[in-house]
Formats: sequence, structure tokens, C-alpha cells
Amino acid sequence: MTIKRIFLTVLVITIILTLSACNLPMAGNSAETTPDIAGTVAARVAIEQAAQTMVAQTLGAGNSSAAQVSTSTNTIQAPPEATFTPTLSPTITLTPTPEGVFLTVSQDTYCRFGGPYSSFKILATVKIGQKVEVIARNPENDSYYVKNPYEPNATCWLYGKYATVTGNAAGLTVATMHPTPTPTFTPTPAINFNVSYSGLESCAPNFAFKLFIKNNGGTIWQYESITGSDTVTGFAINHSSNIFKEWSGCVSGVTQEDLTPGEESYVLNIPGFFNYDPTGHLINITVKLCSENNGLGTCLSKPIAFTP
Repeated sequence: MTIKRIFLTVLVITIILTLSACNLPMAGNSAETTPDIAGTVAARVAIEQAAQTMVAQTLGAGNSSAAQVSTSTNTIQAPPEATFTPTLSPTITLTPTPEGVFLTVSQDTYCRFGGPYSSFKILATVKIGQKVEVIARNPENDSYYVKNPYEPNATCWLYGKYATVTGNAAGLTVATMHPTPTPTFTPTPAINFNVSYSGLESCAPNFAFKLFIKNNGGTIWQYESITGSDTVTGFAINHSSNIFKEWSGCVSGVTQEDLTPGEESYVLNIPGFFNYDPTGHLINITVKLCSENNGLGTCLSKPIAFTP
């Protein structure tokens, strides 16, 4: 029960008691006045009924207020949340546009160290359609200094004849190439040898002529051949070997696998020896030396004529 209800109840009881007191007989006049019992009872009943009505109204008011509060409380309660199913849009993946300058080539192109020209060392080959990042360009704007596509921290020069550039090429830094390397001149080794007639060797009943050969060039000789004929008898001479071998009579001497620059050796036309004594006959022969066995490689021939 609230304080307001208690106060109203007390007020009603006080009124009832006051009205009841008004109907009580006054002291000292009891002999003179005859009490109206019926009227008193009727008045008391009316007062009690009025009091009960007031109490009922008071209590009703309190209950009504409570009901209103309760109703009010129920009214302000938040409704249950509605179930919401959002419609999901498909996720769009954006490919970032790379910043910078790039190029592709329409033909496989060498990427070189120091400059794009053939005198510079090749570091990589940029393939058709392969994207390469450009760092700088040359002053003539026909070649590009790029990142080596195969080594992240390396760079090289690429000739721009077959290149298509994308991005702000005008903003590229101008780079200076390395000086064109001075070609190292390696002289071709001199190809030469000297040959001369030394004498006639006899290993009865056969004869052979001895030749002296000296390598006075820069080529290493590994093969020798002697061809020709006796102009008197027409005897054909045909001798070849992958070694340089000396003979003294019937005894073989020093054998060399090759003749390096400055080396020398004696050679004889054995097994193309004569089965007769050719003394006094004019012999025409050709001596040929080659840089590889079996007459291959670089070869040089020299004719020689002599009479034993």
C-alpha cells in the first residue's frame, strides 16, 4: 500500500468518527432531550456507506493507477527484434593498377650489362609478352634500363626496337650507359712452317729421303703428309701420319705427337720409301701440316723440289 492510500484511509476514518460524534447526546441534557434512535441509526448507516464508497473509490483509484502503470510499463517495452536476412552482394575483387612504367616486347630481346649493344654481355632474354619494369632510359630514348625479370635485385639494358612502353615514359630518368667496351684484339696465330731437304737414308734394299720441318708460326701441328713423285721414274710418293717420327737408317728415332710453335722435327717418307736408289733424280713433293689429326682443322701446304 502506498503512502497516498494510507493517507486517504485515515482521512475517511476521521470523517466517520466526526460525524458519529455529532449524533451523541450532550452531557447534562439527557433528561431534557429524547434521543432519536432511528434517525441516529439511519445517519450512521449512511455515513458508513459513504465511507465505504470513498474507501472503495480510493482503493480502486490505487488499483487503476497501478494498472495504468503496469499498462504503461507494458506499452513501453520494446517489441522483439524482427529476424532480418540481408541480401549479400557478390564480392568484387579489384586488381590494383601497378604504378610505374613497364614494357613488353614483340620479339625475344637480350637484356645486357652496361648497354643494349652486342658488345655488352648478355644477362637475360626478355620473352615475347613478358612485362618488365622500366627504371630509366637513354638520352636517345631508344633503349631502356630495366629490372632483370629473373633476378629481383639486378638490372640490365634492353634495346627498345621491339618494346611497347606503358606508363609515364616521359617522366623516366635519363641514364648514361657504360662506355662501349674496346674490343680485345687477339691476333690470329701465324700459320707457317719451314721445310727443307736434309738427306737420303738407306735401309737396304729401301731408300727414303729425310726432311727437316720447323714450326715458326703460332699453330700447333698434329698431322703431316708427304705426296709427290720421282720425275725420272714416275714413282708415286704417298705418306701421312699423326706423329712426327725420325729415322736413322733402319732405326727409329725421336717421336713427337705434335709440333708446337718453335718446335722442329725430322720426317721421312716411310712407308712411302723407294725400293731403289733415287740418287740424281729430281723429286717433286708437297708437304702438308694440319692442326688436327687425320688432316682436319687448319692446314698449310708447301711444295718442295730437290735431287738426292
